[in-house]
Amino acid sequence: MTEKVIIMKASGLCKSFANNGGQNHVLDMIDLEIYDGDFTVIMGASGAGKSTLLYALSGMDQPTSGVVCYKEGKISGLKEKEIAALRAEEFGFVFQQAHLISNLTLFENVMVTGYLSKKRKEKEVKERAKELLGRMHVEKAMDRLPSQVSGGEAQRAAIARAMINEPGMLFADEPTGALNKRNTQEVLDLLTGLNEKGQNILMVTHDMKAAIRATRLLYLEDGRVVGEMTMPAYRKEEARSREKQVEAWLSSMEW
Repeated sequence: MTEKVIIMKASGLCKSFANNGGQNHVLDMIDLEIYDGDFTVIMGASGAGKSTLLYALSGMDQPTSGVVCYKEGKISGLKEKEIAALRAEEFGFVFQQAHLISNLTLFENVMVTGYLSKKRKEKEVKERAKELLGRMHVEKAMDRLPSQVSGGEAQRAAIARAMINEPGMLFADEPTGALNKRNTQEVLDLLTGLNEKGQNILMVTHDMKAAIRATRLLYLEDGRVVGEMTMPAYRKEEARSREKQVEAWLSSMEW
């Protein structure tokens, strides 16, 4: 069996907030390794610290203490300019809301992020933006504003934007939380397809349909990782059996 390669690691990760004269410990001494090639999903009850952990790992928020390393380089404690450069080059982000710039077309939204990186020249950025929007099945809407497309189209454009700079890690925070059933399925199929091609994904979700796409599930409770489950790569014909497995696991976690 091939040994998995660690792409991201957290050691002693803590995040606390002042609360009525005391401290609210949202993350509590988390030690965690994220492996190359995995579709990692974080689950847990509301308030368990899932999004806080995602933001701390991605450099969007600084932990109170502890260390986060990406590809063996320490990212916690970097200056804001250094973290911004790392995010532009190595990380992609998809949120519950698409957060597209309202006065730019879908095509322009994707290109703008491409210009933040120094990986490509302007012509190459445009070509990759068009290619990605095609892969996300929104090429026919690429010249429309976000207000002129459906929520599913906007979210698929947001995935294209997240992928424009070929990120080493794609972070997704409840990416299907605002979508209907059909659009949820399309977005999950796109994310699964990306992972099948080698894209590392770390996703927070409450959605069972999203959770079964994982190759690795982590369960957070009171700011600590208290459970883990691994599964083979997702196959559509196995969806129901995977759902039963995840349901049983979550039940054991008292979800």
